[in-house]
Amino acid sequence: MKNIKRLLYRTGSLGLSVIFLPILFIFSAVARLKQADRNKPRLVWGSTAIINNSYWSRAMVKAGFNSETYTGDFFSTINKRQDWDRILPEEFPHVWWPIKPYFAFLTSLFRYDVFFLSFNGFFIGNTILRSCQAFLLKLADKKIIVIPYGSDSYVYRNIRSVGLLHGLLMSYPAASMQQERILRDVQYWVKHAHAVLPGFMGPDGFGRWDALIPSQFMIDLQIWEASKRNSPSKGDNEDVVIVHAPNHRGFKGTEFITQAVDQLRMQGLRVKLLLLEKIQNDEVRRILQEEADILVEQIIFTGHAMNGLEGMASGLPTISNLEDENYLMPMRRWSYFEECPLVSATPENLIDVLGKLVTRPELRKQLGRAGREYVEKYHGYD
Repeated sequence: MKNIKRLLYRTGSLGLSVIFLPILFIFSAVARLKQADRNKPRLVWGSTAIINNSYWSRAMVKAGFNSETYTGDFFSTINKRQDWDRILPEEFPHVWWPIKPYFAFLTSLFRYDVFFLSFNGFFIGNTILRSCQAFLLKLADKKIIVIPYGSDSYVYRNIRSVGLLHGLLMSYPAASMQQERILRDVQYWVKHAHAVLPGFMGPDGFGRWDALIPSQFMIDLQIWEASKRNSPSKGDNEDVVIVHAPNHRGFKGTEFITQAVDQLRMQGLRVKLLLLEKIQNDEVRRILQEEADILVEQIIFTGHAMNGLEGMASGLPTISNLEDENYLMPMRRWSYFEECPLVSATPENLIDVLGKLVTRPELRKQLGRAGREYVEKYHGYD
């Protein structure tokens, strides 16, 4: 029965694609002719609901652009509806749901000029028309910027770090059986996008980056304020609070982080571990600004992600893995990463690194201040 349903779904999707292809072709050509003369292009960030899309779009709005997010939906467990501009369930209320992605793609040809995508594409990336997306967008004279986020683009056999590969297999084993599909999408957009910005992921088989930047993430420094907690504890008279967000446990090395905290307790240090999982972003922000002394972002992947910026923006000493120079050498040599004050740790030395931070409150304060200055210089909306 399940196979029959899958066959019917695929047959229906094929039929819709066949119907919409000539329509999309015609409307792309019309959209090109309808280009308005404007000083600034209109921007769209989508269609996958990655929170960075929201941050990027807000940054560009503050810069004076007409910019908005347009996503298939959003993750209500960690984000709120007000984080997003347009979501597909609220669009075209009288249109049959399977047709909505085609309508979203079609109408966007007239609404936007620059499309910021992941390797998932823009709304029709999982249809038979996925290989027509770039042609249709370019026919309409649109620009395409591709920024990956992880599961859209990690081709496991192309990853340089065996430790990272194992962490991904622990957290996302199913993706190992979708490598051909993911590789197909990566190769397609690497070939057809006007720009590809993979950040720290760049060495892992993309073969292209158009701006050598360690991280493409932005953060709103008006709401992410530096913590005023500044606990003087050396792990003796009161708890030093260590925070970790274990949303990808294998990928982030959560098991080693919990073991390290247990070992510090056995050594007689007063430490408390807070695991932040499946909670709203504003609650994460409150905890980092009011309760935390140290953030351990992750200790497997070389580099940092959004949570690392959140920790530094909150004025916390922030720990990430910086061990593999295959990833970091070009960032240090040709970009600004040499200035980054992240504290490097691996599963093998995390106990020592945490021990030094727990027992040295002045060092925590200095690193927290340096992290805040780094984010202000390179990752604020301005």
